Amino acid sequence: MLRQRSTVFDAIAHPVRRDLLEVLNGAHWVSITELADRIEVSRSTASRHLDILRRSGLVRARRVDQATMHRLRRDALEPVFEWIEPLVAEEALAG
Repeated sequence: MLRQRSTVFDAIAHPVRRDLLEVLNGAHWVSITELADRIEVSRSTASRHLDILRRSGLVRARRVDQATMHRLRRDALEPVFEWIEPLVAEEALAG
Protein backbone atom coordinates (compact mmCIF):
# COMPACT_ATOMS: atom_id res chain seq x y z
CA MET A 1 0.00 0.00 0.00
CA LEU A 2 2.86 2.39 0.77
CA ARG A 3 4.32 2.02 -2.74
CA GLN A 4 0.89 2.54 -4.32
CA ARG A 5 0.39 5.67 -2.21
CA SER A 6 3.80 6.98 -3.19
CA THR A 7 3.07 6.41 -6.89
CA VAL A 8 -0.25 8.25 -6.67
CA PHE A 9 1.25 11.15 -4.71
CA ASP A 10 4.12 11.40 -7.19
CA ALA A 11 1.59 11.48 -10.03
CA ILE A 12 -0.49 14.28 -8.53
CA ALA A 13 2.53 16.33 -7.49
CA HIS A 14 2.81 18.16 -10.82
CA PRO A 15 0.39 21.03 -11.57
CA VAL A 16 -0.17 19.94 -15.19
CA ARG A 17 -1.24 16.48 -14.02
CA ARG A 18 -3.56 18.00 -11.43
CA ASP A 19 -5.08 20.18 -14.18
CA LEU A 20 -5.60 17.09 -16.33
CA LEU A 21 -7.32 15.30 -13.45
CA GLU A 22 -9.61 18.28 -12.89
CA VAL A 23 -10.70 18.23 -16.53
CA LEU A 24 -11.23 14.46 -16.41
CA ASN A 25 -13.26 14.72 -13.20
CA GLY A 26 -16.90 14.44 -14.11
CA ALA A 27 -16.13 13.71 -17.76
CA HIS A 28 -16.87 10.44 -19.47
CA TRP A 29 -14.07 9.90 -22.02
CA VAL A 30 -11.88 12.80 -23.24
CA SER A 31 -9.42 12.91 -26.13
CA ILE A 32 -5.87 14.10 -25.70
CA THR A 33 -6.59 16.99 -28.07
CA GLU A 34 -9.48 18.21 -25.93
CA LEU A 35 -7.44 17.79 -22.74
CA ALA A 36 -4.49 19.74 -24.17
CA ASP A 37 -6.79 22.50 -25.43
CA ARG A 38 -8.63 22.77 -22.11
CA ILE A 39 -5.48 23.19 -20.01
CA GLU A 40 -3.61 25.14 -22.72
CA VAL A 41 -0.59 22.88 -23.22
CA SER A 42 0.75 21.10 -26.28
CA ARG A 43 -0.50 17.62 -27.10
CA SER A 44 3.00 16.24 -26.50
CA THR A 45 3.07 17.78 -23.01
CA ALA A 46 -0.40 16.42 -22.24
CA SER A 47 0.61 13.01 -23.59
CA ARG A 48 3.73 12.86 -21.43
CA HIS A 49 1.76 13.71 -18.28
CA LEU A 50 -1.12 11.38 -19.17
CA ASP A 51 1.39 8.55 -19.48
CA ILE A 52 2.48 9.16 -15.87
CA LEU A 53 -1.15 9.28 -14.75
CA ARG A 54 -1.88 6.01 -16.59
CA ARG A 55 1.14 4.26 -15.06
CA SER A 56 0.03 5.38 -11.59
CA GLY A 57 -3.42 3.93 -12.26
CA LEU A 58 -5.21 7.29 -11.99
CA VAL A 59 -6.27 7.41 -15.64
CA ARG A 60 -7.63 4.74 -17.93
CA ALA A 61 -7.09 4.97 -21.70
CA ARG A 62 -8.81 3.28 -24.62
CA ARG A 63 -8.58 3.54 -28.39
CA VAL A 64 -11.63 4.77 -30.28
CA ASP A 65 -10.94 4.77 -34.01
CA GLN A 66 -7.83 6.94 -34.43
CA ALA A 67 -8.06 8.68 -31.03
CA THR A 68 -7.00 7.63 -27.55
CA MET A 69 -9.65 8.56 -25.04
CA HIS A 70 -8.96 9.07 -21.33
CA ARG A 71 -11.01 8.74 -18.18
CA LEU A 72 -10.34 9.35 -14.48
CA ARG A 73 -10.26 6.28 -12.23
CA ARG A 74 -11.62 7.74 -8.99
CA ASP A 75 -11.01 4.49 -7.11
CA ALA A 76 -7.27 4.97 -7.68
CA LEU A 77 -7.44 8.11 -5.50
CA GLU A 78 -8.26 5.96 -2.46
CA PRO A 79 -4.66 6.13 -1.11
CA VAL A 80 -4.98 9.94 -0.99
CA PHE A 81 -8.25 9.73 0.93
CA GLU A 82 -6.85 7.12 3.32
CA TRP A 83 -3.83 9.31 4.05
CA ILE A 84 -5.67 12.61 4.45
CA GLU A 85 -8.71 11.39 6.37
CA PRO A 86 -6.90 10.97 9.72
CA LEU A 87 -5.29 14.39 9.30
CA VAL A 88 -8.65 16.04 8.71
CA ALA A 89 -10.22 14.11 11.59
CA GLU A 90 -7.45 15.20 13.97
CA GLU A 91 -7.89 18.82 12.90
CA ALA A 92 -11.62 18.61 13.52
CA LEU A 93 -11.00 17.18 17.01
CA ALA A 94 -8.42 19.86 17.85
CA GLY A 95 -10.55 22.59 16.36
